[in-house]
Amino acid sequence: MIKIEKDLTDVPSILKNETREKAFKKNIKDFEYLHGKGLYKTSSVQDKLNELYHFKCVYCERDISDDDKHIEHYRPKSRYYWLAYSWDNLLLCCSRCNKAKGDKFETTHCSMLYGDEKFSDIHTLGEEYDNEEKPKTINPEREDVLIDILFDRDGKIYSFNPRVIYTIDEVCNLNRNELVEKRIKIVNGFIKRVNRHFKNYLDAKDYQNFSMFDSDVEELINECFVENEFYSFRYFIVHNIEIFFENKILQTILKKRIQEKNE
Repeated sequence: MIKIEKDLTDVPSILKNETREKAFKKNIKDFEYLHGKGLYKTSSVQDKLNELYHFKCVYCERDISDDDKHIEHYRPKSRYYWLAYSWDNLLLCCSRCNKAKGDKFETTHCSMLYGDEKFSDIHTLGEEYDNEEKPKTINPEREDVLIDILFDRDGKIYSFNPRVIYTIDEVCNLNRNELVEKRIKIVNGFIKRVNRHFKNYLDAKDYQNFSMFDSDVEELINECFVENEFYSFRYFIVHNIEIFFENKILQTILKKRIQEKNE
């Protein structure tokens, strides 16, 4: 759930063409998403989302470059039928998060109804609707919740932010086994290497020489970039190294090396 910077002025032209406008008007007439099904699923829209999301799922951050890619509606098209072709409402999602989310979309305030919005306006309604509805589900295209995303030693994700918790547990099931296993695999290799080097460090009794940890720390930091899968987990490891190591001396060494490498 890392922040995605989408330019709402750079709408794929196919989402603004006559075919979509006709489908939009028919759906308005019938008060339901009945017409133009799948018209948001085009290669130009998919390619644009792939680029923006770095081929990662908006919710779980799993790499889906070689997997099914779903164009997800933040506000479900079954209820917000006039937003079916809204660039502001289309996210990139993996099949499992998409299936888990389904049509879930709870709000703190009353849900918006169609209010004579024009077809030309549908690509920028999200912020206005958010202010009125107060959605419970996080939208990474408008919210940066990186500091609210936490993990435990076993790779399970949690938070103290009620909306992040709701998105993790109720909407997308982000602690499903496949994700936890992938996350813990990232950190376990690092932990094993560091613990081995720490043993060598103690055996050598050269307590001012921390160089043996440099390659481990450099690899950890170099892999912590937004384009990489599970960036939020990698970011958490770098900034909360004490969660993954019990030894206080080792914690101090790693924090110092991480700080020096980041300067």
